[in-house]
Amino acid sequence: MGTLLVNTIINNILDLLKNNNMQPGDKLPTVDNLAVKFKVGHSTVREALKALSAQNILAIRQGSGTFVSQKNGISNDPLGIGMMGEDVSTIFDMLTVRLIFEPEIAAIAAQKATLKNIRQINELCLMVEELIKAEKNYDDEDNLFHSAIGNASGNKIIYKITQIIHTSIKKNIFITDNSLCEETMLTHRQIARAIANGDSAGAKNGMIIHLNAQREFLLKNYDLQT
Repeated sequence: MGTLLVNTIINNILDLLKNNNMQPGDKLPTVDNLAVKFKVGHSTVREALKALSAQNILAIRQGSGTFVSQKNGISNDPLGIGMMGEDVSTIFDMLTVRLIFEPEIAAIAAQKATLKNIRQINELCLMVEELIKAEKNYDDEDNLFHSAIGNASGNKIIYKITQIIHTSIKKNIFITDNSLCEETMLTHRQIARAIANGDSAGAKNGMIIHLNAQREFLLKNYDLQT
């Protein structure tokens, strides 16, 4: 099996995703169907799918098939934060970066959000609340909430930046001892409501309050150099 042929099939599959506007969670045709479509052997298709899965573009689920990955081609640690360790200063630095970007992103989302975007943001807002009330971990859903706001901006690059930021965030809810859960629920609701109402200033302000509460907690409880 030639590397050149596998690369050709990789590009063909990427064209398939783009031309059919396939979204995260959408299922690809079977290996049999792809082999027939591209006129190659099954092993070549499998190698191409495996390569795209390694890049987090596709997700292969044994017994279920191949799907467009929710990770959108973003690596598990795109900023190399894992190499920086688990210290609080890294979390503080990330919050500072988020304060630079996310309030403006929320403001744009309030201007550009579609009904589908608004529905998704509201659903994730409720999911986070339900997990908090059940005293369960809500890291993933919280990250999806913020990524959905990036998606609602209608800007593909902003969406990618938001995903990269939230893919890179360490599991840091433990660091606040869940003391900001009530604040999270209130500000998430404020942000979601402002976006639904097209209120850019309200969305921006809500995001500033939300992120700054976490930043202030760290400043109050840890010896940090600012």
